[in-house]
Amino acid sequence: MTDPARSPVISSHADRSTMESFAFGFSCGLCGKEWQGARYDFNPGNLVLPIQPAIFQLLWNEQHRAAFDRASLEASFEFNRCPLCGRWVCKACFYLSGSGISDICTDCLSRIKGNGDWRRLNHP
Repeated sequence: MTDPARSPVISSHADRSTMESFAFGFSCGLCGKEWQGARYDFNPGNLVLPIQPAIFQLLWNEQHRAAFDRASLEASFEFNRCPLCGRWVCKACFYLSGSGISDICTDCLSRIKGNGDWRRLNHP
């Protein structure tokens, strides 16, 4: 069962970790462009190599979770959540109105413009 406290901010992500390092990519919910987070090296600490497999796996799993949490936090500054459709989108796919009231993804913006509701976005 997934721990909700550890769920990623951006649900579309790829794990690019190896046994030596941890890396994660997060994708825009609209254009699909991927943002790559920082790479973090696995650190076995002061343990003498080679490490017993069970101990190695325990250390690796703990550091993997911590690296994912850091990468997810970093990604939260690179994406915006559209209040209308709920998608996490990159900065290029997000419309900032300047007022903060109608900040939405460009997909929702184009649908609203097509419906003639555009004026209500900037003048509540």
